[in-house]
Amino acid sequence: MSANYRSNHHHSDAVSTAETTPITAPRTIPAPIKALLTRRTLLASAIALTATLGTVPTLAQQSVLEEVTVTAQKREQSMQDVSVAVSAFSGDAIDKMGFEEGLDITQQVPNMNFFAIFGEASSPSVSLRGISLVNFSDSWESPVSIYVDDVYRGNPAGSAIQLFDLERVEVLRGPQGTLYGRNTTGGLVHYVSRKPTDEFAASASASYGSYSERILEGTVSGPLSEHIRGRVAIKSTNNDGWQTNTVTGDKLNDTDSFGYRTQLEFDLSDSGSLLLNVHGSEADQQSVGFAHMGYLEEAVEGANKCSVAAIHNGACTSASFGLTGIQATDGKYGPEYVASGAADGLATKIDTFGSSATLSWDFDSFSLTSITAYEELDKFLQDDGDGTAIVWFDEQYAVDAEQYTQEVRLNGSSETTNWVTGFYYYKDDRGLVTEAPTTADGLWHREIVTLDSASWALFGQLEYDLSSTLTLVSGLRYTEEERDFTQDAGPSFYEDAVDTSKDLSDNATTGRIGLDWRPAPDTLAYASYSTGFKSGGFSGSYNRNDLATDPVGAENIDNFELGLKTTIADVYRLNAAAFHYTVEDYQAQVFISVAEGSVITNAGDVTGTGAEVELTAPITDNFEVIAGAGWLDTEFDSEQIFQVAEDAYTLDGNELPSAPGFTYNLMARYYIGLGGNGELVFQGDYAWQDDHYLQIENDPYSKQTAYGLANAKVSWHSPNDTYSVEAFARNLTDEEYFTYQNTLGADWGYGVWGQPRTAGLRVNWKM
Repeated sequence: MSANYRSNHHHSDAVSTAETTPITAPRTIPAPIKALLTRRTLLASAIALTATLGTVPTLAQQSVLEEVTVTAQKREQSMQDVSVAVSAFSGDAIDKMGFEEGLDITQQVPNMNFFAIFGEASSPSVSLRGISLVNFSDSWESPVSIYVDDVYRGNPAGSAIQLFDLERVEVLRGPQGTLYGRNTTGGLVHYVSRKPTDEFAASASASYGSYSERILEGTVSGPLSEHIRGRVAIKSTNNDGWQTNTVTGDKLNDTDSFGYRTQLEFDLSDSGSLLLNVHGSEADQQSVGFAHMGYLEEAVEGANKCSVAAIHNGACTSASFGLTGIQATDGKYGPEYVASGAADGLATKIDTFGSSATLSWDFDSFSLTSITAYEELDKFLQDDGDGTAIVWFDEQYAVDAEQYTQEVRLNGSSETTNWVTGFYYYKDDRGLVTEAPTTADGLWHREIVTLDSASWALFGQLEYDLSSTLTLVSGLRYTEEERDFTQDAGPSFYEDAVDTSKDLSDNATTGRIGLDWRPAPDTLAYASYSTGFKSGGFSGSYNRNDLATDPVGAENIDNFELGLKTTIADVYRLNAAAFHYTVEDYQAQVFISVAEGSVITNAGDVTGTGAEVELTAPITDNFEVIAGAGWLDTEFDSEQIFQVAEDAYTLDGNELPSAPGFTYNLMARYYIGLGGNGELVFQGDYAWQDDHYLQIENDPYSKQTAYGLANAKVSWHSPNDTYSVEAFARNLTDEEYFTYQNTLGADWGYGVWGQPRTAGLRVNWKM
């Protein structure tokens, strides 16, 4: 990589030459060595200590306190030099902390949440600063974009299966309307895979845990010839499922998935390279079961409604079914027991395939990057919409999607500037089928939708040094979008369902302007104003009539932000940000009832105000802490009124769903050296979130009370870390909570449980 691509600001002394640099606390180390333990010389110090003592110091080997090099602004920088609210974890830190899936990081990032309506692999939805996809239709894209190896994933279904062998994960909070731009009104999550290595390397791991979970993972990397390197990574996950269907005795929400990634990197010259990436995954498993929640004290119309606590505890009934939640689950109620009388089962099948070609070429004064990518997805999902032992309302969704993207960008720098400019093209073709094959009346419903989308954008960003301490950051992006929508309505319980074809064209100019101030080498303060755009679209599910198929307009966001990134006493890293945003024409789906269908609409305007703080602290030589907290206040300004469960709700004054007012996270790691017998590492982490709603209507049935999740791990590492063994437990206190809730009738709804306590043992090997 040439210096033209890397940041060469004269004020960027904090950038490490290593991919990640551990941060340690020089408390008991001799004074001559202590002087060396600054952020820029730590790696050399670790090598010197190794030569002196014969083993790598505990923290240098197993610490997760690292200064991660990120590409949040499309060039390599220290995370501490990026004037964006970004949290990042290296692949090594992810492995050490025991994150099994890419979405596990949500518990360690302020103002970040995630929920999955139909299970994590099927429909993961990430919430950043309260902004998330308030919609379950596969015709929509999320305002929190998912990128994998610089490639945008328009439909994130199945992405979680491929998240392994990671080099790092970057979470960018706030609109990214300049360099990324694709619908990033809330932010984005970027997963970066490990690349082929110059020397041979291999690793393998195997784990066994609760519900007979077996996870196997392996990688092989190294040179194939003088100018060609390769890497292969695979992961297989199987478990019996942590839910039992009390109607049939079968397991639900099991996992049977396999993912792979193969990469080849070619040296085209001294200044050029080509990286080919072929990846895919397949899953064939059972969907998550819905917990039926009746709202009435008696199974008769007009009966009094229960308290919310009683409803969430499954102690109530509904006139629609004549079953209490407890009776519906054979006297058992909780995350591990649900009832489903679905006639055709609850299958989830997801197959993905993708490939990309990344060309990088360094010239005298700039570098060129071209990323060409193709992704395809086949998905079939069944659920039991009523969540009861009887056959009343079963559903199934099918998606066949193909996506093509092309990005070309130029990066350059001079004594006082860094700049990037580029072109982006996106083409997405989706075929969607929504069916309710069985209902109480023997009727069924079918919609066949095709949705073709095309978009292109031009973008650029310039960082200009006004002085040795002040930098002006400015960027602009112009985007054009086109969507063609066709619906073929089959037999339907909606009398007004129609065949129709419609289209939508849209464009937007978004960007960013900000000022970076560096009063000291280890301190960055910034102020910025940024905008974002999420294109309009169409509903792909439960369109009651022609009006429901009208296009929904784009949403736009304006965001003001102040930030501070600093290092105290050379080792304590403190990052903080405060923000205020306004979203105009917020896109949201309201599912009124089975009979009335759903409405996807521009629900109104939303304001959000909040703050975030992150701290990494090596307390002693063998004890370190990672902590974070987020404050958030969101509010709707809307004139829309909806009828939910016989009650009229206005969105005006509501808060966004999955947007707790306060969250915090804490992780502590303690190391014990065993001399020539290796090291022991003890880890505990806790993530807490305040009361929050799980639906945009803010109906009382969807309010999740505050809860916290605790995890623990103890591991042994051999002296050179070739082998390690770890025992872990997740959701240590067996907390019961819902990740999603939906009201479907006047007297009933359903909830989706979070995962109960699990535990396991894992063995790792690497060379």
